[in-house]
This record gives sequence, C-alpha cells and structure tokens, in this order.
Amino acid sequence: MNKITNKNMKKTALLIVLLCLTACQQTPDISTNKQIEVEINKEESSLLNKEVIKKPIPVLIAKKPFEYDDVWQRIRSQLTITVPDNAQVAKWRKYYLSHPNFMVTISKRAEPFLLYIVEELEKRNMPVELALLPIVESSYLPHGLSNKSAVGLWQFTPVAAKRFNLNNNWWYEGRRDVVESTRAALDYFEFFHRTLDQDWLNAIAAFNSGEGRVGRAIAKNRKANLPTDFWSLRLPSETVDFVPKLLAIADILKHSTKLNYAFTPIKNSAAIELVNIDSQLDLMLAAKWANIEVHKLLRLNPGLNRWATAPNESYQMLLPAAVADSFKNKLSVTNKKQWLQWDRYQVQAGDSLGKIANQYAIDVKGIKKLNQLSSDIIRIGQWLIVPLTKNDSLPWQLAKTNKKKLIHTVRNGDNLWDISQKYKVRVKDIIRWNKISSKSFLQPKQKLAIIL
Repeated sequence: MNKITNKNMKKTALLIVLLCLTACQQTPDISTNKQIEVEINKEESSLLNKEVIKKPIPVLIAKKPFEYDDVWQRIRSQLTITVPDNAQVAKWRKYYLSHPNFMVTISKRAEPFLLYIVEELEKRNMPVELALLPIVESSYLPHGLSNKSAVGLWQFTPVAAKRFNLNNNWWYEGRRDVVESTRAALDYFEFFHRTLDQDWLNAIAAFNSGEGRVGRAIAKNRKANLPTDFWSLRLPSETVDFVPKLLAIADILKHSTKLNYAFTPIKNSAAIELVNIDSQLDLMLAAKWANIEVHKLLRLNPGLNRWATAPNESYQMLLPAAVADSFKNKLSVTNKKQWLQWDRYQVQAGDSLGKIANQYAIDVKGIKKLNQLSSDIIRIGQWLIVPLTKNDSLPWQLAKTNKKKLIHTVRNGDNLWDISQKYKVRVKDIIRWNKISSKSFLQPKQKLAIIL
C-alpha cells in the first residue's frame, strides 16, 4: 500500500512540474512587448512628423491695399463701418439694386479721381467709406450744383467753403477743384468726428445738415437719457436718407459678387499726377504741351474758370500720369513769358470794340463771340478776353466755363419742357440741378435753379 501511494505521489509531482513548464512557455514576455510598443510609437511619431512636414497648415495672408488690381476691390477690403439690417438701409439698397447701370456711370465719372481720394483717406486713417460719399452728394460730377448753391464733388456751400479755406474768384472755384475740395472735406470730417462723440455716422450726418443741428439732437437725447447714435437722433428727412444711402452703397459693394451687381473696374494705379505751376499758364498751351485735348484738361481741372490759371498764384494742375513727365520737361525749358496767349483787358474811356479789335489783331465778331456779347455796346471798366498773340483757334469753350445761376419761380401752366426751352437748357439738367423726378408735378411758386 505504501509502495503504491509513494508511486502515485511521484506521478502527481511529475505532472505538476510538466504543467508549470507548459504554463511558463505560454506566458508572454512583458519586457519584450514593451520594447516592441516603444519601437512602434517611435515609428508612428516619425511618420506623423514627416506627414506634417509634407503637408504644412496653409496660412492666408491678406493683400495690402496697393496690391489689388481694382480700386473698388481696394475699397471693399477696407470697409469698417457696420451696416445695420434696418428699413432705412434696405430701402436704398433696393433702390440702387433696381438701377444696375448706375454704378457703371459712376465708375466712368470717378475713374480719374477715386484712387486719389482713397489714398488721402488712407493717409489720415479715416474710413474708406467716405470715398463713396461723392456718389450720394454729386454723382461724382465736379460741376454738380444744388438748388442750395452747393458746388462740386463734395457739394460745399459758400459758407462752408470759406470756413475751410476754399478760394473762389474770377479765375478759380476751389469747390470744384478735386484736390482742394477733398482736402477741405476730409478736414471737415475730422472736425465733426472730434466734436460729435467720435461717431463717424454722426459726422457724416453733420456734413449734410451741419454740426449745430446734429449737436443739438445729441444734446437733447443725452438730456432725456436716450442713446446718441445716428439712428436714435431726430434729424431732417434729407439727412435721415443721406446716411442710409451711403451705407447701402457700401453694403452693395461689399456683397457685389453675391448680389451680381457690377462696379466697372478702375485700375488701382495712379491715373493722374499733380504738377505745380508757379506762374500763370495758358490752358491751350498746357493742353498742347501735355498732348491732350483742352476739354480733357478741363475735366481734370474743373476748378479753373477761364482760359488760364490765375495770375500771381501757383496752381496744382492735374494731368494724366502718362504725360506728366514730358509736360514738366516742357515747362522747364520754356520761358515763362511764353506761357500766355491770352490776356484780360479792362475797357477804358474812348474804347470801342473796333478799336480793341485793331489793337489785338482780331475782328469784332471774334471779340464778341469770345466774350459772349450780344451787341457792340461795351462800358468803361468792363473786362474782356483778348489775345496776346495771333491764334486761329480761339478757345470759345474756355470763356463759358464760369456759369451763372438764376432762380425760376414756377407759374400756373409751367412744365419742365417749356422752362427748358425758355432758358435754352436741357430738361434732364433741370431735373439734376433741382434733384427732382422727371415725373414731378410742378407747383406754383416752386423755386427751380437754372444754370446758364
């Protein structure tokens, strides 16, 4: 019995040893697995790093203003004034969107001047939206004239012009001068911005109705513990529309692609250059030396009233950039005594048109046409344009640039056509001067501005 038991115990012990050996063979080597895991992680990390190097995260770099091809794009990239989604803006957005050719016309008119105005705003760090304001003010017409005697791209009244040093004399109208009127307008806006809570919309409103009126509206709201932003002020109806018009145009420009609304591209490169003229210069000669037509020279320099720049004054003449250098060279090699072909003659006692015509080698008919005289009668002290040298191409158009304004009081039965025929002007000009509709019914005693 003992022999059998001992034998069984030996068998059992042998079986246990065998099972342990088997178990040891099936148990994983932890240290080996950890090493494998580290190697795998290293390989994955290396692959990830390589992937990052191969595919870097793209970084979008905004263009600088001068890098755009189109001035409208340049403006679009810098719009900063928030345009609210309200009924006033929606009204004018709808209006402009319903006139798709409007901005095509504006682009043609603004093309020589828009970039200059944008760059002046950028220099002063002012909202670029202000470059759109002449669209609202004058439709970018330098000769624009309102029924309140406001003139030029920025529509300066005589009082505002004097306040901001825009000169006006027989030779020159500073309100029509694009360079000088832009300088004055931006000075004006900076003043309004400083004095009206540093709110640009209030400043724009003041440009239309005056800082006194906007200032009083702000003071009234402040006293009543009401907000003093533009939308909270009680202002004249014209001003209430003035600001939303500008914001509607800015909003359409910002979303023009989505709205499918065309702004004819304007090259984002200098179209004009300023040339300083330090002595009186005949515009016929200036046009000849610049190799452009006189009417193109006058279009760029709408502040000039006569056939020459003013005597004894310097003048900044705008010329196409492409011809500026050759023009400056011509000035430098020409005697200033040869810069004039025309003069201003004051009638003396004993003068007659025949006597003056003989003196200046021009016929009486020529003097009458040049000075827009309807008869041979002249008076002592009267000024006449006369030639200094013989010239076969009299600049009739230059004698007519200084326009005269009169007021027509509407009578019973008057209509736009009859009024236009009476004054020999166009119906569409009467509509533009007075900002009325072609379908307007004229009222007795209504005042209409007529420009002759």
